[in-house]
Order: sequence, then C-alpha cells, then structure tokens
Amino acid sequence: MKTLINPLLWKSLLLCLGTALSISGYAQTRVLTLNQTVEMALSNSNALKLKRASVDLAINKYNQTKDQSLPTGSVSGTFSHTENIANHIKLGSLDWILPKRAESYVGNASLNETIFNGFKLKYARQSTLLLSEIAKTNVILTEDEVIYTAVQMYFDLYKISQSQKIVQQNLMAVDNLIQQAEHFYSHGIVTKNDVLRFKLQRSGIEITASDLEATRKIVCYNMNVLLGLPDSLDLQTDSVLLKEEAPFSLEQYLDMAFSQRKELEQNTLQSKVHNFSFKVLKADELPKLSVGAGMGYNHAGSIFIPSNGTFIAPFSLGATVSWDFSTLWTNKNKLSEIQINQKQTSIEKNIWADKIRTEVNQAYQLYFKALNKVNLLHSSIEEATENDRMQADRYKNNVTTVTDRIDADTKLYQALTDLEIARADASMAWYNLLKVSGKISTITQ
Repeated sequence: MKTLINPLLWKSLLLCLGTALSISGYAQTRVLTLNQTVEMALSNSNALKLKRASVDLAINKYNQTKDQSLPTGSVSGTFSHTENIANHIKLGSLDWILPKRAESYVGNASLNETIFNGFKLKYARQSTLLLSEIAKTNVILTEDEVIYTAVQMYFDLYKISQSQKIVQQNLMAVDNLIQQAEHFYSHGIVTKNDVLRFKLQRSGIEITASDLEATRKIVCYNMNVLLGLPDSLDLQTDSVLLKEEAPFSLEQYLDMAFSQRKELEQNTLQSKVHNFSFKVLKADELPKLSVGAGMGYNHAGSIFIPSNGTFIAPFSLGATVSWDFSTLWTNKNKLSEIQINQKQTSIEKNIWADKIRTEVNQAYQLYFKALNKVNLLHSSIEEATENDRMQADRYKNNVTTVTDRIDADTKLYQALTDLEIARADASMAWYNLLKVSGKISTITQ
C-alpha cells in the first residue's frame, strides 16, 4: 500500500506545482493595447507630475499678487516697568522725589490701503496670470512628449514581436529543409555539404532570434518603467492596424500646426508678459495715493485699563501722496531691457514658424514614403513567395544549388520581416505627423 501512495502523492504534488507555475507564468504576462499604454504612461509620468506642480506654483504666485492689493494692518502693545534706585533729585532750589517704581502701557493699531499706484498691481496680476497659462502649455507639451514616447516604445515592441514570430516560422521552415536534405543525402541525391549549409543557416537564424529576445527584454523593461509596472512583467502588444487614412493636404496640416502647436501659443503669451512688465515699470513712475487709519493708547500706571480715566487714546485718519520721481531715470535701462526681450520673443516666433513648417513637411513626406514602401513590400513578398516555391521544386528535382535554395528562403522571410517593420514604421510616421501638427493628444480621445 505504501508503494502505491507515494507515487500518487508525487504525481499530485507535481501536478499542483505545474499548475502553480503555469498560473504564475500567466500572471507575469500582460497584453496591452496602444490606448492602454498611452493612458498608463500619462498617469505614471513623473515629468508630467512635475509640470503640473509648476502650474500649481504659478497659480499660487498669481494669488500672492492678488493679496498685495488687500489692506495692510498691524497691532502692537508695549509694557514697561522701571525701578528708580536713586529717586531723589536736588538741583538748586528744586527738590524732586520720584516714585521708586513706575509702569506704563503703550498700544497702537493701524490700517492702510493703497488707493492708486498707477495700476501697478493690476498689471502685475495680469502678468502672473499669463505665466500660469504658460505653465499650463508646458503641461500639454510634456503630455505630447509622453504620448509620443509611449507610442514609440509600443511599436518598437510590436516590431520585435512580429520579427520573432517570423523568425520562428523561418526556423520551422529550415528544420523541414534540413530533414529533406538529410533524406536526399541518405539516398545519394545531395552531398553532405548541403545538409551542413542548411544547419549553418539555422545557426544564423538562432543568433538572430537570440538578439531579438535580448532587445525585447530591454524594451519590456523600459516600458515597465515608463508605465509604472513591475520590472519583471512580460509585456505583449495587441494587433496593430496600419494607419492608411486619407490625410489632409500639406497646407491643411500646416494650418493645423500653426493653430495647435503650443510653442507658438507660449511665444504669444510670453510677448504679453513682456508688455505687462513694461506697463508695471511705467506705472512705477506715477504718484501713489494711500489712506490710513490709526489708534493709539498710552497710560502710565500699574493697571492696563484704569477706572479713573488717566489714559489717552488718540484716533487718526490720513491720506498720503508720494512720488518717487527718481524712477523717471532709474527705470530707463529696465524699460530698454524689456524692449530687447520683446524683440527676442518676436524673433523666436519666426524661428518656431520656420521649424514647424520644415517639421510638418518632413513628417508629411515620410508618411507617404512609408505607405509606398508597404505597398512595394506586398509586391516583393508575392515575388519572393513564388521564387521560393520555384527553388523548392528545382531543389527537389536536383536542378538547382543549395545556395540558390537558401537564398530564396532567406529572401522570403526577410521580405516578411521587412513588411511587418514597414507597417509599424508607417504607423509611427502617422503619429509623428499628428505630433508635429499639434494633434497627437487626440489619440486618447
């Protein structure tokens, strides 16, 4: 009975272990769609979180500027105690005897508000509000970069995965060729060299497979870091459809870019910031008007509020007009600096306009080039398939060399690999066209 139970126990344990390992292996693999990849990258990006924090900081600075227009007030109180060690004073006919000790209380409260300062605070508020808008455009620019990086990594992994599938098909085909060559060799139809040549071809394909797997692991690790996933997670891509949508004309893409690119919007906002900075300095040259109210309290005695009214509590109201006319000449170079900054911003706008035109045109032409390459590769695969079939028949009939047979097989699978890579590159060219047109964020909508 003992000899029967132990084998059963071992079988059960092995079955459970195998099941656990298979579940564990399955849990370590995750298939991602392109939209999932982009959404996870956006939610995990530390660079994006940093830019969003910059927006919060800019809004806070705007609120601080608003606070400067509020009234200012202060309250103070002072208590003093004096001990007179020598309290008897005689000066000629004067004979004074002072108290040995004395206390006094002094209190002040004031409230002030600026009525007119040349609209300096108004311009400062508008300037900081524009800076917060610039910070928001930085967030959008970073979002676009994160989206494009996620798309790039996704298609890199897709290209590797597709190449691996084709390499595995190639290995199976070469194994069949090896078996066929060994069969022919056993019947004296081909030489031993033919068998060795096919095996050598297989070794080369295995090296390619090893290189692809190493590259795939690197891309998977980088994607896990980008998406905030466990480092050991094995990622797989979903099926990808080639973007063959009829695009707009080049002029339409240029119009979209000039209306959507945030770099141009930033430039416009920065120009407005310079304008308000100029107005702030000009406002600094004008007179200021402020009003204030104050109340004091003075009492010499040991009790803070005496009952007999031996204290004074004056109340005052006033207005102040001031003019720092030295700003008429001290602000001269500051104003010149702002004007120089305005010119630089205008030049930068022209630079961005030229850059956008070249980027959009290049992306547009590369997209059509990629589509044309896909179409050409479809034709080349048909030709390579027919050539491989013909060489296979000729090799069976011993009317062609092993070199021609291997060459036909290699060209077929190379064409298949090139097609999958070209399809992925065409999709990337499409997303790059969206990026330079300022529309890549629409893929998440």
